[in-house]
Amino acid sequence: MVVAPVWAVPRGTEGVRIMVQAGIAHGMSAGDCLTGAGLTERDLDDEGAEIWAHQEFAVIRNIVHRLGDRPGVGIEVGMHSTIGRSGVIGFMLLAGPTLRESVERAIPFLALSPTHLRFSIDSDSEDAYVMADDSELPADIRPFVVERDVAGLAAALRSVQIDFTPLRVETTLDPERAALLGQVLRISADSVVAGQRRNRLVLPRSILDLRLPQADENTARAFERQCHELLARRLGRVGVAGQVRSRLLHNPGDLPSMPTIADELHIEARTLRRRLAAEGTSFRALLDEVRRQRAIEMLATEAGVEEIASQLGYAETANFTHAFKRWEGMAPSYFRKVGRADAHSGLPR
Repeated sequence: MVVAPVWAVPRGTEGVRIMVQAGIAHGMSAGDCLTGAGLTERDLDDEGAEIWAHQEFAVIRNIVHRLGDRPGVGIEVGMHSTIGRSGVIGFMLLAGPTLRESVERAIPFLALSPTHLRFSIDSDSEDAYVMADDSELPADIRPFVVERDVAGLAAALRSVQIDFTPLRVETTLDPERAALLGQVLRISADSVVAGQRRNRLVLPRSILDLRLPQADENTARAFERQCHELLARRLGRVGVAGQVRSRLLHNPGDLPSMPTIADELHIEARTLRRRLAAEGTSFRALLDEVRRQRAIEMLATEAGVEEIASQLGYAETANFTHAFKRWEGMAPSYFRKVGRADAHSGLPR
């Protein structure tokens, strides 16, 4: 099965709800947490609401900005994770015969889970390895997400009596964050290696063959069918345009080309162009939409016009100014002066 990129599928509200609760516990209001995310408190109470990765990342940035880029904040959030909060993919994990088979079955559906890390497993004659790829994440929120999702994996497995205690951990985190993560994983400080190019948890090989307490292959297959249906339904509902828009919003300052996005979606560029046309839009139109929204958002800050132009991928500031006049009928400097940025704040849902 082709694995959907984690940014291409909207998720449920549980992950953002937990983060908002953590922000409130640290003195923030729900409004503080949700600023600029295009979300309301009512959305979080709606079991049918769906949230894009860039919206969740906006909440993370609000929390990190308010609390400071403090080591351990992501861990605090991750420790509230349970299998039940992972939805149908979590129940599928529980029903698998062994941990190895459960994880392998879940990997194609990671976009349905709360994690934004790309998990995979491997083993040799002695050890098992759980890899947690963070390369798809924007750099400014990467430490928070690594803390949250690795700690969350351990907490979720322990909540169903699976002893998830690595022998060794290699992580992209800095030494202070890595040490805190090691404490949560219940391993000694000398078993944690910080500043690595990847996140890798080394475990006894025998853990992969561990028989899960609620194993039932028929139930696991039933949940797998539900995951197939849910993923297809969400992808079909948002369409290709929604997925492209999400990717363009995924990492501010890094706007990928159409061929890059097509490759990440596992299709040819001409196929992507044709599907967008069938939905009444084009890559250029979506890029313009995202650039416009991002420009308006940045004009509400202290960022200079030249800096905004550069972050939006314009080689010349004059090109950005010309585009902005086409969008808003005035130069970006005048737009900022008259204070219209406030009227256009927020990201598209």
